Amino acid sequence: MNTSRCLTLLLLGLASLPALAREQAMLSTQASNLNCQPPSTAPNATASQELFDQYSWQLFIAMNWPAQAGQRGTPDCARQPGDPGYTVWQTYKTVEETFLPQGVNPGPWNTPLVSKSLGIINIAALKNSSAVQAVDQAVGGWLIDQAGNPTYYDISVNEPSYNYIVANHLYNADIVSKANHINFPNGVIEIKSSWRILPPGVNASRYLTRLAQVATFNDQGQRTGATEAYLGLVGLHIITKVNGYPQWIWSTFEQIDNVPPKVQVNGQWVDQPAPGMAYSYFNPNAPAATLNQSPCDWQTQGTQMVCVPKPGTTFQTPNPLNRFTAIAEVTNGVNSQYRSNPDLQRSVLKYYQLITTQRPLMPNNPSNPLGQPTPALSANVTMESYIQPNSSCMNCHSMATPVKSIYKSDFSYVFKFAQAPAGKTTPDQTHKDEE
Repeated sequence: MNTSRCLTLLLLGLASLPALAREQAMLSTQASNLNCQPPSTAPNATASQELFDQYSWQLFIAMNWPAQAGQRGTPDCARQPGDPGYTVWQTYKTVEETFLPQGVNPGPWNTPLVSKSLGIINIAALKNSSAVQAVDQAVGGWLIDQAGNPTYYDISVNEPSYNYIVANHLYNADIVSKANHINFPNGVIEIKSSWRILPPGVNASRYLTRLAQVATFNDQGQRTGATEAYLGLVGLHIITKVNGYPQWIWSTFEQIDNVPPKVQVNGQWVDQPAPGMAYSYFNPNAPAATLNQSPCDWQTQGTQMVCVPKPGTTFQTPNPLNRFTAIAEVTNGVNSQYRSNPDLQRSVLKYYQLITTQRPLMPNNPSNPLGQPTPALSANVTMESYIQPNSSCMNCHSMATPVKSIYKSDFSYVFKFAQAPAGKTTPDQTHKDEE
């Protein structure tokens, strides 16, 4: 049989397969080919969840590719995941580097990396400070892990996002508060990361790690200073504005030791902790009524609502969590496919899992500007800990505005960090409802 006839028969055979089978045939080849570049296009809006989850994993790998020395946001494609050094997204510009005091121009993109400093702002000491160092929980206050340490957060943006902000002077709170048509270009990526202090006895080889200065607090959550800590990545939101998706695409990952998986028993989803496993945020002895509960006793202090520890607790009291909604079976399948990839076995990426990929099912429907978020819910236990039953990244970010502005900010909360020029009032940083 000649080659052309073989090819013809092969194509006819593929054409006769059901659509899902053809999708699976393509997917089986995708997971074995690691790419240092993020996907150039996203799946069609009506594509399967599996294809979108593949997209998220490809993006996750590209974001965690070793970065090129001296060139922020650029992968070193001659290297492989697991090689030492910063990853691509770790060289993105943080909100601290983008939104400077007095609203000054932050300068060109490719400046030298600066030392990392992380804090929590959803407490009185930091809410009353104009020095914004990180971001709090989406709703509900701080998150203390089972070792009694706070979870720290950070936000960073890629070069297209940074250049758009700088070109339009949107780093200046006075300007951005009046901007009535913020519209990021395609190719923009924002990253939100969550980190825990790795105490003695924790296997750090299962985490993406870094040293950083972190804020320290007393037992009432008031800031006392800063110290250097060895941190492990526990959560990662990756949001991308892609051609055809004005509502962006939302991918969220977690370290696999955060909380146990769920299994279905007699029609009920229950936690299934591994024997002897010490999870970062799960306590098998915690009463069910205490799971996923905000630690805050909200009090009015001056003009601010301040989170103080509930009676009988302190800032060091662990906040036990579990996963409210089980990871979908199709997503677990994609996780297994990538985490077992031979090319990832030298990398800590095999210890991370996709929770879900949320996107608009109808991105260009004028009668539904939100585009029908699919799946309807999306929750990372380290970021939406206390609102998991109704958490939707797209719903929350659709309400994003700059500080003291009535205008929407294209699904991005980064402008909450913009500061006022010298001689003008610094915008109120109190009501940070950042997702």
